Amino acid sequence: MRLIASAGVLAVALTVVLLRAPGPGASARPSEVAAPRRPAPPARSVDPDLPWPARDPFRYAEQRREGPAASLPRATSPAPAPLPTATPNPLRLVGLVRKGGVLKAAVSMWGETIVLGLGEESRGYKVLTIDDEEGVRLRAPDGSELTLPPSSF
Repeated sequence: MRLIASAGVLAVALTVVLLRAPGPGASARPSEVAAPRRPAPPARSVDPDLPWPARDPFRYAEQRREGPAASLPRATSPAPAPLPTATPNPLRLVGLVRKGGVLKAAVSMWGETIVLGLGEESRGYKVLTIDDEEGVRLRAPDGSELTLPPSSF
């Protein structure tokens, strides 16, 4: 019983001491002396062989940078001719399927996968041959023949 009473007295005394303490400590007040600013790093010499402009990625665009990089004239080169983009073949062999003991080809035609057997036709393309190692030979609507090789994976 004495132990409980002494713990209660200690708790009351601790509460009184904490409530009487002055406001926030020194860590909550801003310091009167401002931290010294770091000097700006020395400007690097610009390497004319670099394809990109010398810049400091840790500075905002609004902050102007003085130095030799700002005073150098930019050499303009003619824009290279755009490279022709290769159009992907709209036909692709997705894989081979055995359905009912018959070998069929899963062919992607303009993004749609179609399963075709020997002699079957879709969108004007007729299956001429199906082979595990050679791939699939098709006859196009214009009469030309093309081979779709099996995928490498």
